[in-house]
Amino acid sequence: MARRFRFNTGPGRTPDVSTLRQAGQRIEALGYSTFALADHFMIPFAPLIALQAVADATTTLRITQTVLNQDFRHPAVLAKELATLDVLSEGRLQIGLGAGWMRAEYEQAGLRFDPAPARIERLEEVVVILKGLFGGEPLHHAGRHFTVDGLRGTPRPNQRPHPPIMIGGGGRRLLSTAGRQADIVQIMPRISRGGPAEPERDPFGADTYLEKIDWVRVAAGDRFADIELAAQLLHVTVGAEPDDEFESFYQGFVRQRVDTGAGAVPSREELRASPMVFVGSLDEVCAQFVDVRDRFGISYFSTPLDATAEALAPVVERLADC
Repeated sequence: MARRFRFNTGPGRTPDVSTLRQAGQRIEALGYSTFALADHFMIPFAPLIALQAVADATTTLRITQTVLNQDFRHPAVLAKELATLDVLSEGRLQIGLGAGWMRAEYEQAGLRFDPAPARIERLEEVVVILKGLFGGEPLHHAGRHFTVDGLRGTPRPNQRPHPPIMIGGGGRRLLSTAGRQADIVQIMPRISRGGPAEPERDPFGADTYLEKIDWVRVAAGDRFADIELAAQLLHVTVGAEPDDEFESFYQGFVRQRVDTGAGAVPSREELRASPMVFVGSLDEVCAQFVDVRDRFGISYFSTPLDATAEALAPVVERLADC
Protein backbone atom coordinates (compact mmCIF):
# COMPACT_ATOMS: atom_id res chain seq x y z
CA MET A 1 0.00 0.00 0.00
CA ALA A 2 1.16 3.54 -0.77
CA ARG A 3 2.16 5.64 2.21
CA ARG A 4 0.01 8.62 3.06
CA PHE A 5 1.23 11.98 1.84
CA ARG A 6 2.98 14.23 4.33
CA PHE A 7 4.20 17.78 3.82
CA ASN A 8 6.89 19.77 5.59
CA THR A 9 7.64 23.48 5.70
CA GLY A 10 9.28 26.09 7.88
CA PRO A 11 9.10 29.77 8.79
CA GLY A 12 12.27 30.96 7.08
CA ARG A 13 14.53 33.25 9.09
CA THR A 14 11.89 34.19 11.64
CA PRO A 15 13.23 37.05 13.78
CA ASP A 16 11.26 36.82 17.03
CA VAL A 17 9.41 34.34 19.22
CA SER A 18 5.95 35.79 18.60
CA THR A 19 6.36 35.42 14.84
CA LEU A 20 7.74 31.93 15.35
CA ARG A 21 4.72 30.80 17.36
CA GLN A 22 2.30 32.37 14.92
CA ALA A 23 4.06 30.62 12.04
CA GLY A 24 3.66 27.29 13.82
CA GLN A 25 -0.05 27.87 14.36
CA ARG A 26 -0.56 28.93 10.74
CA ILE A 27 1.36 25.94 9.36
CA GLU A 28 -0.60 23.58 11.60
CA ALA A 29 -3.90 25.10 10.43
CA LEU A 30 -2.87 24.63 6.79
CA GLY A 31 -2.53 20.87 7.36
CA TYR A 32 1.24 20.38 7.20
CA SER A 33 2.67 17.39 9.02
CA THR A 34 5.94 18.92 10.18
CA PHE A 35 7.46 22.30 11.03
CA ALA A 36 11.21 22.50 10.39
CA LEU A 37 14.04 24.77 11.42
CA ALA A 38 17.51 24.68 9.90
CA ASP A 39 20.71 24.24 11.92
CA HIS A 40 23.14 26.95 10.86
CA PHE A 41 24.95 29.61 12.83
CA MET A 42 23.52 32.39 10.63
CA ILE A 43 19.91 31.34 11.36
CA PRO A 44 18.34 33.47 14.14
CA PHE A 45 17.34 30.65 16.52
CA ALA A 46 18.92 27.42 17.77
CA PRO A 47 16.49 24.80 16.45
CA LEU A 48 16.22 22.49 19.45
CA ILE A 49 15.27 25.35 21.78
CA ALA A 50 13.09 27.29 19.35
CA LEU A 51 11.11 24.22 18.35
CA GLN A 52 9.83 23.84 21.91
CA ALA A 53 8.21 27.26 21.58
CA VAL A 54 6.47 25.98 18.45
CA ALA A 55 5.35 22.80 20.22
CA ASP A 56 3.90 24.88 23.07
CA ALA A 57 1.90 26.97 20.58
CA THR A 58 0.47 24.00 18.64
CA THR A 59 -1.30 20.72 19.38
CA THR A 60 -0.71 18.22 16.55
CA LEU A 61 2.12 19.65 14.43
CA ARG A 62 5.31 17.60 14.51
CA ILE A 63 8.58 19.50 15.00
CA THR A 64 11.77 18.68 13.13
CA GLN A 65 15.12 19.98 11.88
CA THR A 66 16.41 20.15 8.30
CA VAL A 67 18.90 19.05 9.41
CA LEU A 68 21.03 18.96 12.55
CA ASN A 69 24.75 19.08 11.79
CA GLN A 70 26.27 16.11 13.62
CA ASP A 71 29.54 18.03 14.12
CA PHE A 72 27.93 20.75 16.23
CA ARG A 73 27.10 18.60 19.30
CA HIS A 74 28.54 15.56 21.03
CA PRO A 75 26.06 12.67 20.54
CA ALA A 76 25.58 12.17 24.30
CA VAL A 77 24.57 15.83 24.66
CA LEU A 78 22.43 15.65 21.53
CA ALA A 79 20.63 12.52 22.77
CA LYS A 80 19.66 14.23 26.01
CA GLU A 81 18.42 17.36 24.25
CA LEU A 82 16.41 15.39 21.69
CA ALA A 83 14.86 13.10 24.29
CA THR A 84 13.92 16.11 26.39
CA LEU A 85 12.32 17.77 23.38
CA ASP A 86 10.32 14.63 22.62
CA VAL A 87 9.04 14.47 26.21
CA LEU A 88 8.20 18.18 26.43
CA SER A 89 6.43 18.11 23.05
CA GLU A 90 4.49 15.00 24.14
CA GLY A 91 5.95 12.79 21.45
CA ARG A 92 5.86 15.15 18.48
CA LEU A 93 9.57 15.16 17.64
CA GLN A 94 10.99 14.02 14.31
CA ILE A 95 14.79 14.04 14.20
CA GLY A 96 16.64 15.31 11.14
CA LEU A 97 20.37 14.58 10.92
CA GLY A 98 23.07 15.44 8.40
CA ALA A 99 26.80 15.10 7.94
CA GLY A 100 27.44 18.86 7.60
CA TRP A 101 28.40 20.49 4.33
CA MET A 102 28.94 24.25 4.61
CA ARG A 103 32.72 24.63 4.83
CA ALA A 104 32.59 28.40 5.42
CA GLU A 105 30.43 27.87 8.50
CA TYR A 106 32.96 25.43 9.95
CA GLU A 107 35.83 27.83 9.29
CA GLN A 108 34.03 30.81 10.81
CA ALA A 109 33.30 28.81 13.97
CA GLY A 110 36.80 27.35 14.18
CA LEU A 111 35.59 23.79 13.61
CA ARG A 112 37.59 21.21 11.69
CA PHE A 113 36.01 20.35 8.35
CA ASP A 114 36.91 16.75 7.62
CA PRO A 115 36.59 15.12 4.18
CA ALA A 116 33.12 13.82 3.37
CA PRO A 117 33.89 10.12 4.05
CA ALA A 118 34.97 10.93 7.62
CA ARG A 119 31.96 13.14 8.27
CA ILE A 120 29.57 10.51 6.94
CA GLU A 121 31.25 7.75 8.95
CA ARG A 122 30.92 9.91 12.06
CA LEU A 123 27.25 10.57 11.29
CA GLU A 124 26.51 6.86 11.29
CA GLU A 125 28.25 6.46 14.62
CA VAL A 126 26.22 9.36 16.03
CA VAL A 127 22.97 7.66 15.00
CA VAL A 128 24.04 4.39 16.62
CA ILE A 129 24.81 6.23 19.88
CA LEU A 130 21.53 8.15 19.80
CA LYS A 131 19.53 4.95 19.39
CA GLY A 132 21.48 3.33 22.21
CA LEU A 133 20.93 6.22 24.61
CA PHE A 134 17.23 6.37 23.72
CA GLY A 135 16.88 2.73 24.78
CA GLY A 136 17.04 3.25 28.54
CA GLU A 137 19.87 0.83 29.29
CA PRO A 138 23.51 1.77 29.99
CA LEU A 139 25.31 2.20 26.68
CA HIS A 140 28.78 0.84 26.07
CA HIS A 141 30.13 2.08 22.74
CA ALA A 142 33.73 2.14 21.58
CA GLY A 143 33.91 3.48 18.04
CA ARG A 144 36.38 5.24 15.83
CA HIS A 145 35.07 8.68 16.72
CA PHE A 146 33.30 8.34 20.09
CA THR A 147 33.47 6.32 23.28
CA VAL A 148 30.51 6.02 25.65
CA ASP A 149 31.18 3.94 28.75
CA GLY A 150 28.06 2.85 30.60
CA LEU A 151 26.06 6.07 30.17
CA ARG A 152 22.29 5.70 30.62
CA GLY A 153 20.26 8.09 28.51
CA THR A 154 17.72 10.21 30.38
CA PRO A 155 14.97 11.10 29.95
CA ARG A 156 13.54 8.32 27.82
CA PRO A 157 11.71 9.77 24.80
CA ASN A 158 7.95 9.34 24.64
CA GLN A 159 8.16 7.67 21.21
CA ARG A 160 9.39 4.10 21.28
CA PRO A 161 11.85 2.78 20.40
CA HIS A 162 12.85 6.34 19.50
CA PRO A 163 11.55 9.37 17.61
CA PRO A 164 11.71 8.82 13.84
CA ILE A 165 15.09 9.74 12.37
CA MET A 166 15.48 11.33 8.95
CA ILE A 167 18.77 11.46 7.05
CA GLY A 168 19.00 13.20 3.70
CA GLY A 169 21.70 13.16 1.07
CA GLY A 170 22.65 12.99 -2.56
CA GLY A 171 25.73 10.79 -2.70
CA ARG A 172 25.90 7.01 -2.58
CA ARG A 173 27.89 6.88 0.66
CA LEU A 174 25.49 9.11 2.58
CA LEU A 175 22.34 7.52 1.16
CA SER A 176 23.69 4.08 2.01
CA THR A 177 24.19 5.23 5.59
CA ALA A 178 20.62 6.52 5.56
CA GLY A 179 19.39 3.19 4.22
CA ARG A 180 21.05 1.34 7.08
CA GLN A 181 20.05 3.69 9.88
CA ALA A 182 17.19 6.07 9.09
CA ASP A 183 13.42 5.76 9.33
CA ILE A 184 12.97 8.52 6.74
CA VAL A 185 15.38 9.09 3.84
CA GLN A 186 15.35 12.37 1.95
CA ILE A 187 16.66 12.09 -1.62
CA MET A 188 18.68 15.20 -2.48
CA PRO A 189 20.90 16.47 -5.29
CA ARG A 190 24.54 15.86 -4.48
CA ILE A 191 26.27 18.97 -3.18
CA SER A 192 29.25 19.90 -5.35
CA ARG A 193 31.47 22.75 -4.19
CA GLY A 194 34.63 22.11 -6.14
CA GLY A 195 35.38 18.86 -4.32
CA PRO A 196 36.68 15.63 -5.83
CA ALA A 197 33.25 14.31 -6.86
CA GLU A 198 32.15 15.01 -10.42
CA PRO A 199 28.99 17.15 -10.69
CA GLU A 200 25.86 15.18 -11.45
CA ARG A 201 24.93 15.43 -15.11
CA ASP A 202 21.19 15.58 -14.48
CA PRO A 203 20.80 16.12 -10.72
CA PHE A 204 17.04 16.64 -10.86
CA GLY A 205 16.10 14.02 -13.45
CA ALA A 206 13.89 11.00 -12.93
CA ASP A 207 16.66 8.50 -13.63
CA THR A 208 18.88 10.16 -11.02
CA TYR A 209 16.19 9.89 -8.36
CA LEU A 210 15.54 6.25 -9.26
CA GLU A 211 19.26 5.42 -9.03
CA LYS A 212 19.54 7.05 -5.61
CA ILE A 213 16.48 5.25 -4.31
CA ASP A 214 18.08 2.02 -5.45
CA TRP A 215 21.20 2.85 -3.40
CA VAL A 216 18.94 3.20 -0.37
CA ARG A 217 17.14 -0.05 -1.20
CA VAL A 218 20.38 -2.03 -1.47
CA ALA A 219 21.76 -0.66 1.81
CA ALA A 220 18.46 -1.10 3.67
CA GLY A 221 17.86 -4.69 2.65
CA ASP A 222 14.79 -6.18 4.30
CA ARG A 223 13.98 -2.94 6.14
CA PHE A 224 13.50 -0.91 2.93
CA ALA A 225 9.70 -1.38 3.05
CA ASP A 226 9.67 0.35 6.44
CA ILE A 227 11.50 3.46 5.20
CA GLU A 228 9.56 6.59 4.30
CA LEU A 229 11.06 8.31 1.25
CA ALA A 230 11.17 12.10 1.17
CA ALA A 231 12.27 14.86 -1.19
CA GLN A 232 12.72 18.62 -1.37
CA LEU A 233 10.44 20.15 -3.99
CA LEU A 234 12.10 22.42 -6.55
CA HIS A 235 9.13 24.35 -7.87
CA VAL A 236 5.35 24.24 -7.63
CA THR A 237 2.96 26.52 -9.52
CA VAL A 238 -0.76 25.97 -9.10
CA GLY A 239 -3.19 27.92 -11.24
CA ALA A 240 -2.93 30.80 -13.66
CA GLU A 241 -0.03 31.33 -16.08
CA PRO A 242 2.04 28.35 -14.84
CA ASP A 243 4.42 28.49 -17.82
CA ASP A 244 5.30 32.13 -17.14
CA GLU A 245 5.88 31.30 -13.47
CA PHE A 246 8.12 28.40 -14.41
CA GLU A 247 10.17 30.54 -16.79
CA SER A 248 10.77 33.10 -14.05
CA PHE A 249 11.78 30.31 -11.67
CA TYR A 250 14.11 28.77 -14.23
CA GLN A 251 16.00 32.01 -14.86
CA GLY A 252 16.54 32.52 -11.13
CA PHE A 253 17.51 28.88 -10.69
CA VAL A 254 20.19 29.13 -13.38
CA ARG A 255 21.64 32.29 -11.83
CA GLN A 256 21.79 30.64 -8.42
CA ARG A 257 23.51 27.51 -9.72
CA VAL A 258 26.10 29.54 -11.60
CA ASP A 259 26.73 32.06 -8.81
CA THR A 260 27.23 29.42 -6.12
CA GLY A 261 29.07 26.87 -8.24
CA ALA A 262 26.46 24.32 -7.24
CA GLY A 263 27.13 22.00 -10.18
CA ALA A 264 25.51 21.19 -13.51
CA VAL A 265 22.82 23.50 -14.87
CA PRO A 266 19.92 21.51 -16.37
CA SER A 267 18.34 22.73 -19.55
CA ARG A 268 14.89 24.27 -19.38
CA GLU A 269 13.38 21.06 -20.74
CA GLU A 270 15.31 18.83 -18.31
CA LEU A 271 14.23 20.87 -15.31
CA ARG A 272 10.62 21.08 -16.47
CA ALA A 273 10.58 17.26 -16.66
CA SER A 274 11.98 16.82 -13.15
CA PRO A 275 9.79 14.80 -10.77
CA MET A 276 10.29 17.64 -8.28
CA VAL A 277 8.74 20.32 -10.54
CA PHE A 278 4.94 20.59 -10.48
CA VAL A 279 3.10 22.98 -12.80
CA GLY A 280 -0.58 23.18 -13.72
CA SER A 281 -4.08 23.40 -12.34
CA LEU A 282 -4.78 22.07 -8.86
CA ASP A 283 -6.14 18.83 -10.31
CA GLU A 284 -3.10 18.46 -12.57
CA VAL A 285 -0.59 19.17 -9.83
CA CYS A 286 -2.26 16.78 -7.40
CA ALA A 287 -2.24 14.10 -10.10
CA GLN A 288 1.49 14.72 -10.55
CA PHE A 289 2.08 14.14 -6.83
CA VAL A 290 0.19 10.85 -6.98
CA ASP A 291 2.22 9.84 -10.03
CA VAL A 292 5.52 10.62 -8.26
CA ARG A 293 4.42 8.58 -5.26
CA ASP A 294 3.48 5.68 -7.52
CA ARG A 295 6.70 5.80 -9.59
CA PHE A 296 9.28 6.62 -6.93
CA GLY A 297 7.67 5.74 -3.61
CA ILE A 298 8.24 9.30 -2.36
CA SER A 299 5.39 10.46 -0.14
CA TYR A 300 6.90 13.12 2.15
CA PHE A 301 7.64 16.48 0.54
CA SER A 302 9.23 19.72 1.75
CA THR A 303 8.12 23.00 0.21
CA PRO A 304 10.48 24.66 -2.27
CA LEU A 305 13.11 26.86 -0.62
CA ASP A 306 11.70 29.99 -2.23
CA ALA A 307 8.04 29.22 -1.49
CA THR A 308 5.77 30.17 1.39
CA ALA A 309 3.65 27.65 3.23
CA GLU A 310 0.57 29.24 1.65
CA ALA A 311 1.85 28.57 -1.89
CA LEU A 312 1.41 24.82 -1.45
CA ALA A 313 -1.64 25.06 0.80
CA PRO A 314 -4.24 23.95 -1.79
CA VAL A 315 -2.20 20.81 -2.50
CA VAL A 316 -1.71 20.10 1.19
CA GLU A 317 -5.43 20.52 1.85
CA ARG A 318 -6.26 18.12 -0.99
CA LEU A 319 -3.63 15.43 -0.39
CA ALA A 320 -2.46 15.50 3.23
CA ASP A 321 -2.98 12.02 4.74
CA CYS A 322 -4.40 10.66 1.47
